[in-house]
Amino acid sequence: MPLKLCLYSSAHGFGHTTRLLAVASRLRAIEPQARIVLHSHVPDWLVAVHMDAGLERRGTLLDVGLVQSDSFTTDREATLDRIRALQARSEALVRAEREWLAQENFDIVLADIPPLAGRLADAKRPVWGMSNFGWDFIYRHIEDERFAPLAAWSAQLYRGYSGLFRLPFAEAMAAFAAVEPVPLVVNEARFGRDHVRHRLGIAPDRPTALLTFGGLGMTAFPAERVAEHPDWQFVVTAAAPPAPNLTMVEPGAWRLIELLTAVDLAIIKPGYSTVAECCALGLPVVCLTRPGFAEADLLIDGMSRLLDCRVLTTEAFLAQRWDFLDGSLACRPPVLAQGAQRVAECLLAVVR
Repeated sequence: MPLKLCLYSSAHGFGHTTRLLAVASRLRAIEPQARIVLHSHVPDWLVAVHMDAGLERRGTLLDVGLVQSDSFTTDREATLDRIRALQARSEALVRAEREWLAQENFDIVLADIPPLAGRLADAKRPVWGMSNFGWDFIYRHIEDERFAPLAAWSAQLYRGYSGLFRLPFAEAMAAFAAVEPVPLVVNEARFGRDHVRHRLGIAPDRPTALLTFGGLGMTAFPAERVAEHPDWQFVVTAAAPPAPNLTMVEPGAWRLIELLTAVDLAIIKPGYSTVAECCALGLPVVCLTRPGFAEADLLIDGMSRLLDCRVLTTEAFLAQRWDFLDGSLACRPPVLAQGAQRVAECLLAVVR
């Protein structure tokens, strides 16, 4: 019988879902008849650009993550309110999901990385996680005593997971009983550098940088800094004031790795999927700090060892001249990024 796989994505940003889709794409290539159902909050265009038709979607969300107004700003009060609301209905939510999974006869669950997914495991249906951090780690490092019980609650739920595919740039992940290290998980580019540049109207030899700050973007845009470098072309993935050397891309037109393939420099926030894809390409990076989010330090440390990397505060990025465009940042050798294939093979091995 074809595999039946259920995916649960954390309700935080886009990266958790896009790396689940990377695994789903590799699994579909191995077993074309597999039934794959994704639970995620992301817009349809993000799913469509990463995976062809045949993926089913449901809207069940098993966590909150952190509530943010943009990719750099956390709303602690809203986060606490939503987690408490989730806890209040967690028993009914888990019961309903367990009944649905049993009714549909799913073989296995892959979760990235909602704590409550640990409650879905049973003797017939393992639940594996995939991540470089757990939400217990994030909540434990927030300087607010109200998050300490949430860290303990999350860690206890993670102990119900059958195992974890631990990605590079990881924290200890001590709450998980069985841990399987895997390489970087990234999506594959459908098009090469020349094709993407041609479609975007960028000359093959023009120095080009991509500015991308995740699904929520950043509140301020550095229009003055962009204007100071007319010899550079800047590609942006969110709305920005028009400028002669600025190219805006429509949501859903490209996979992020395709845009990264086409540029000479990435200007990013420290989000896992973006960092992983830069490493897979050996692309130089300017990375903005992300105060209050503990994963950022893990990513910046790992990225700095593998890539030519400049780290700036958001304030410095907006206010100072961009001397990082002087040619001092160069490409490094690409990093092995076969994690999606490895996870897909492991999932099949678990249930066969």
